[in-house]
Amino acid sequence: MRNYELVVVLSPMISPDEAGRTWERIKGFLTNREAEIVHEERWGTRRLAYPVRKGQYQFLEGNYCLARFATERTFNVELENYLKLDDQVLRSLVTATLPEDELAAHAAQTRAPRPPRPAPGMGPAGGQGPAAAPGDTRPGGRPIPGQGAAPSAAPATAHGTAPANARPGGGPTQAQGAAPAAAAPANEPPAAPA
Repeated sequence: MRNYELVVVLSPMISPDEAGRTWERIKGFLTNREAEIVHEERWGTRRLAYPVRKGQYQFLEGNYCLARFATERTFNVELENYLKLDDQVLRSLVTATLPEDELAAHAAQTRAPRPPRPAPGMGPAGGQGPAAAPGDTRPGGRPIPGQGAAPSAAPATAHGTAPANARPGGGPTQAQGAAPAAAAPANEPPAAPA
């Protein structure tokens, strides 16, 4: 037997009774084609991930329904066509899945306990203090954004001009391990000799 999962989003404009009748009609379509419904859930009205336009209306919410079923026959194309023609169905999705008992076993295996979160004010290793001390730098000597003091202007020489290797904003220079700076624009005058 093949196992499938069907998710249907019904129009929120219909009453809950009418939504129930529509869902029963869809389940009847499945059982008439020799499908055995193994699991069923009605999730109710939920917000859609994106607006859905159907006819002249644009929907932001929908009534979600889920069914897992097993069948020997393949009638996915027939089921998808049936759901597309129904005016009360906004969206639908049919996917192949594992059997119900294997799904439960797989979910139990993947639910490993998470390590506890550190208390507020604790560093990543559990020690006291913030995660990065002010003035810490990234590889290459760049400061971590939001850490440390604001950058200062480059130091001036005796002639009142910045050294040739100084960077605007007071960042590290090439001699301090930073990447080489781009060439100066051609329209700036050269620096005065020292």
